[in-house]
Amino acid sequence: MIEFFNSFYYLYIAFGLLLLVGLYFLLKNKSKKVQSTVLFSLLLSGFILHFLKLFAGYYQAWMPIAIRTISPEAICAVSILIFPWLFLSKNALLKDYLFYMGIMGGVVATLFPILILGFEAFEFETMRYYYHHILLWVVPILMVVLRLHTLDYKRIWKVTLLTIPVLCIVLINEVILTGTGFVRADLLFSHEYRNTSLIFGPMKELGFVNELLLVFTPELFTTVPIGENAGETFYWPIVWMLLPAYIYACIGAFLLALPFEYKNVKRDIFRLM
Repeated sequence: MIEFFNSFYYLYIAFGLLLLVGLYFLLKNKSKKVQSTVLFSLLLSGFILHFLKLFAGYYQAWMPIAIRTISPEAICAVSILIFPWLFLSKNALLKDYLFYMGIMGGVVATLFPILILGFEAFEFETMRYYYHHILLWVVPILMVVLRLHTLDYKRIWKVTLLTIPVLCIVLINEVILTGTGFVRADLLFSHEYRNTSLIFGPMKELGFVNELLLVFTPELFTTVPIGENAGETFYWPIVWMLLPAYIYACIGAFLLALPFEYKNVKRDIFRLM
């Protein structure tokens, strides 16, 4: 059974690291075409699995409601759906997004597998979950390490803004799922229900992380401002987290870029001195 910090938990993390190292040594002396083909194929396999999972017993048991799981219902779900096509893009910002948000989202989901806690270690849903989320950080790292894409830390302030339309996609999808009966209407906007992307507010499972987010959130965006419910706690969807998410995304992206960009950062710092 998967629980935090048990042997199976570490087994899957080890698998991700071995996959990363193994693919690096397998591909480092191959042509750019071969490297690109392999990495794209991995992302495409995740895209295909996202839909094929509906045929597994776990999902068949709660059809047709399970259909909602192939929609962009979370940031990582959006990533699984768009990353193959971002990888093929020649747009530097889109590939930057693939790198930064793939690693940040994928690593967090791998280290904190809240959605599969309690599942058996080798049942389909556990293996699918880890495969999908490990791909989200393994492929972007290899993309940059193998020099299929070149980072530029000066683009970070722009690429992190791309998280806003992604969050909007998740919100719109949730409204559509609610309107069509796939999600309980009385729990729409609840920050403790179907809120893994935190668009509806902090989650108690995150503990101190909530405080790190709320310290940058204006109080206005955490309450009902007017009307008969004025003053009651209500986290404005997406708006409540825009400032803290942007700040932490920029910091996280800079730290991820630093191993590849430290010479440019050092050069620019000396120019300012």
